[in-house]
Amino acid sequence: MFYFDLAGDKKVLKSDLLPDVMHFFTTRECCLFSKDRDVLDNKREIKAFLGKKMATNGPVHGCHIEKVTNKFFYENTDALLLEKGKAAFMNFGDCVPLLFYCNHVGMIVHAGWRGTVQEIAKKALAKMVCDYGFSVVDIKVVIGPAICHNCYEVGQEVFSALATTITERKGLYVKNNRFFVDLKEINSGQLKESGVKYIDVCPYCTACGEGKNLFYSYRRTHTGDRHSAVLAVS
Repeated sequence: MFYFDLAGDKKVLKSDLLPDVMHFFTTRECCLFSKDRDVLDNKREIKAFLGKKMATNGPVHGCHIEKVTNKFFYENTDALLLEKGKAAFMNFGDCVPLLFYCNHVGMIVHAGWRGTVQEIAKKALAKMVCDYGFSVVDIKVVIGPAICHNCYEVGQEVFSALATTITERKGLYVKNNRFFVDLKEINSGQLKESGVKYIDVCPYCTACGEGKNLFYSYRRTHTGDRHSAVLAVS
């Protein structure tokens, strides 16, 4: 279940699936990335709150995973793997943020429709299993705020490509010969079919309802601001 908390004096969203893990999704109160304005003070505030520097990435809607070492920026990367002592943030404007965690190892994943078609969530899961020997059933996944199916219409080719990634058709909707998808639900379906037992899916849409006032939606407003997923592993 998701709930609101504070990071410093800024409102953030957390999941009770990870009660002992420093993680949150920023709201409009604390933008960490913008193409339109300077948000350096916000970054400094979150860095001070965490007590450490944060790595980040340059997403390309692919499925490349990088392990965070001594660098703080990872180009052409849509997933950051964090071991003990590392922290990172990743920025979103409608795409799906996923946080993976097991036994002092975590990962932040950026899953737009292209990444979801390439099954980036399953690739992230496989890396944690293969590199660290974790059992799939011990890995917890938090799926953060993203656009809902009522707000996300796609073409038939995208719809058909996403449909091939899951056995059940949850997250895929056809209305009056128009095609709509829920990427949160599709990523959750991919993970469940891979054996993941612990998944918390955020109820907020970035483009409608209460969520549109809490988070940013590029599709709805074409804003240059982004909300972020933050994860620090201790």
